[in-house]
Amino acid sequence: MKEWLKKYLAARERFRGDRIHRVLGDRIFDWELWHITQHSTSGGLAVGLFVAFTPTIPFQMLLSALGAIWFRVNLPIALLASWVTNPITAVWVYLYAHRLGKAALGNVLGIFVLSDLEDVAAVWRIFSHGVSLWTGGVMLGAAAAFVGYAVSKAFWILVKGKERIPNEGVVDSDE
Repeated sequence: MKEWLKKYLAARERFRGDRIHRVLGDRIFDWELWHITQHSTSGGLAVGLFVAFTPTIPFQMLLSALGAIWFRVNLPIALLASWVTNPITAVWVYLYAHRLGKAALGNVLGIFVLSDLEDVAAVWRIFSHGVSLWTGGVMLGAAAAFVGYAVSKAFWILVKGKERIPNEGVVDSDE
């Protein structure tokens, strides 16, 4: 699987001299952004999943890329994970995020007062729906990032554990 990912994921050398290289500098070539390790893969998955559940659908890949570069985690994994919400799944995810945010906030939104506007009720509805959607999206994103990170770490531990099983009982001469 590692060879398949290396073959089909974007190569970092492709960006040398490109506009993105001029904007971000040599940080785009950091080793952690492009190699598949336990930390970089788990972190990339967490960043991508967090961004995926926030209501930022036109900017998700950009935000995932910036998050991956900022935290120095696997960039292609972060970009792929951000596609959990796509044009097909976004409606359902955001509907659930809105309901979750509304349930979490309860009547907290009643503390805001908008009295100087002409149509207070319409503006208030838009504001309250937006706050509920963002609250639920951040809650779902945090939960998805935590679960994705934990599952990825557990997967790496299982894989490394299976690699060591054939060597059990074998004593190295260095010990």
